[in-house]
Amino acid sequence: MTRSRWGLLDQSRIRLLPGRRPALTRPMRYDALVIGAGLPGLLAAWKLADGGFRVAVLERGTIASESSALAAGHVPQESTSPANLAVLLRTRAIIDELDRVTGGLVRFHVVGGLQMATGEAGARALRARVELAARLGVAGEYLEPDLIALRWPNLRTDDLAGGYYTGTDGFVFSQTLSVVLASMARNAGAEIWEGCAVDRLTVGGGHVSGVVASGHHVDAPRVLVAAGAWSAPLLARSGIFLPTKSFVLSALIVVGDHGGLGFMSEFEAGHYVMPRSPATLLLGLPPSDVGVDVDRFSRHPDPATATEWLGRLQRRVPALREARVAGGWAGVLASTPDAWPLVGRFGPEGLFVATGLGGGGVQRLATAEAVAQLMLEQEPFYDIHAQEAHRFDSYDGTPFEFREGPFYYTESTPAQLW
Repeated sequence: MTRSRWGLLDQSRIRLLPGRRPALTRPMRYDALVIGAGLPGLLAAWKLADGGFRVAVLERGTIASESSALAAGHVPQESTSPANLAVLLRTRAIIDELDRVTGGLVRFHVVGGLQMATGEAGARALRARVELAARLGVAGEYLEPDLIALRWPNLRTDDLAGGYYTGTDGFVFSQTLSVVLASMARNAGAEIWEGCAVDRLTVGGGHVSGVVASGHHVDAPRVLVAAGAWSAPLLARSGIFLPTKSFVLSALIVVGDHGGLGFMSEFEAGHYVMPRSPATLLLGLPPSDVGVDVDRFSRHPDPATATEWLGRLQRRVPALREARVAGGWAGVLASTPDAWPLVGRFGPEGLFVATGLGGGGVQRLATAEAVAQLMLEQEPFYDIHAQEAHRFDSYDGTPFEFREGPFYYTESTPAQLW
């Protein structure tokens, strides 16, 4: 067995190869290029290589060096949208498949999920969510405050109006998932070039013909941009405008005995809590710094903000009154006007995107598999119509505002917001 750079033991079937910089002085031709070695890019590269394509992943930093490695790894198993539910269930299936292949290295931790509302409007929204989800066969339940208090005696519930609980929600450690996906991609034949920044795409006659990386041409008739919040700036340098806006998500590592909490979120406040161990929690803060420059943002949560949100957590969970913040981080993400991902073909022939995931890079991971299927001229595993990037073909780069925030999901046709 070998030890990965994350300090995790890898099973014999996983072959971790060191990242390399390409010898850009030689001609390079591929069937497909993937820009970005985060979770979506690595999954797509694995599936493309497994489908017979010669694939290269171009990553300006290192594997999962940005938001993918920082993700909470939450994968809910409920949704009010058929498309989103299909993605969530497929993501869980991919995680389970990798768990089998690695002999238990990639584990899905089932902890359940409780969404709480403190106002009547929020409670009505949660009731409606339960009803809509039930039509899709999702086993969730609406809980009155007294029942929440009975099930979770360690929670303060006197200010709650209701809650929505699903028992199958869980999480995966995103660092482990990143390492394993990189190994699967390489084992299938994909090349992963770390430290290889893409300058721009090469486009002519309405077709993509490759990219320019570090001043050198890399040829391919298909290019998948899966670079998260960096996707839009990259495409803009090629005269292609992607309708995404960046924002910052921060998370705090909280140390304290939480009494066996599962995943929890508060509908109105927009924060969440994810258990990491019996004495460790991940406290995710609401989105901030909307429109931030992706190359000029603070990677550290503001201390005053951290203190404020720790106090909120301690009021909700009195047993954590002695808890402390042991660390934290901040990552930049991107979302679209309607908060649906950008999936599939976009712009010139041969260009594909898998981005705009709005903080759901793990739970929406399977969208990248659907894009790989399109590139292989296969039928995607779910109906991508509501998420197709082509819905924004007329976008011209004009600034826009989120309809109801970066986490808003809808199945209706997006409004013209620019």
